[in-house]
Amino acid sequence: MDLYTNYLLIIEAIQNLEGVLAIGKSGGEKIPARNESDIDVFVFCNHVPDAATRRDALAYSGANVEDIKVSGTRGAYWGFCDFISACGADICLMYFTVSDMDKEIESVLNGYRLDREKEYFYPTGRCASFLSMYILYDKTGYIAGVKAKLSVYPRSLSYKQYFHHSRKINDIEDFDRAVRRKDVLFYHATLENALDHYLQALFALNKRFFPGRKRTLNLVECFELIPMEFSARILKVVRLGAAPDTLEESYGIWKGLCEELVKFDI
Repeated sequence: MDLYTNYLLIIEAIQNLEGVLAIGKSGGEKIPARNESDIDVFVFCNHVPDAATRRDALAYSGANVEDIKVSGTRGAYWGFCDFISACGADICLMYFTVSDMDKEIESVLNGYRLDREKEYFYPTGRCASFLSMYILYDKTGYIAGVKAKLSVYPRSLSYKQYFHHSRKINDIEDFDRAVRRKDVLFYHATLENALDHYLQALFALNKRFFPGRKRTLNLVECFELIPMEFSARILKVVRLGAAPDTLEESYGIWKGLCEELVKFDI
């Protein structure tokens, strides 16, 4: 039995559980190739079925499951997280109640969670995940409704995100010290923090939900408001920031990118 057939049997077993309202796969419809990445599946419920019930559903799904790990506790960001191995692929099932998810989405849209949180979790990434989510099952239209709600980026959130992060893209004191001392590791720590704020400001400027740091340069290529040759210049900043004698040149390029960002009219 191939991976796709196993995957469909698992989804069917989950959707038949009491309390399950909707199921969506993050990142679109395509199933990743073997060892390319995990398959992340969001399961939205009135109430989350208990661990034993979820385990039984997977065990008797008819799928050729090699390993099942079921969580009895809710994680801070990923709900009740179950892991399944099938045909050499890892499938992650994340269970949430719709009431908890609605509160989370509202907290982001209202601008209450502007910063990256623990475990490199970006609150706006949750919204981005919904927009790219492929609907596998939607009994009450929950996922479709959230997608519609998120299809228009709130102007107020754009302002809050942009002004919050754009003020933190150039810590002159720390950059100057790192360059003056030719301290590569201190420079990289300063740049990492600044780059994180820069990207979030750039996404807010273009009214896009920042999904996280994966494949970021591919995503920004379609932005309307972006410094010229952005990707090439960012990569040069990073490359030149790896040697003591080129830190000054790296920072010079970075300052130019910062100056161009704040000139855009939000």
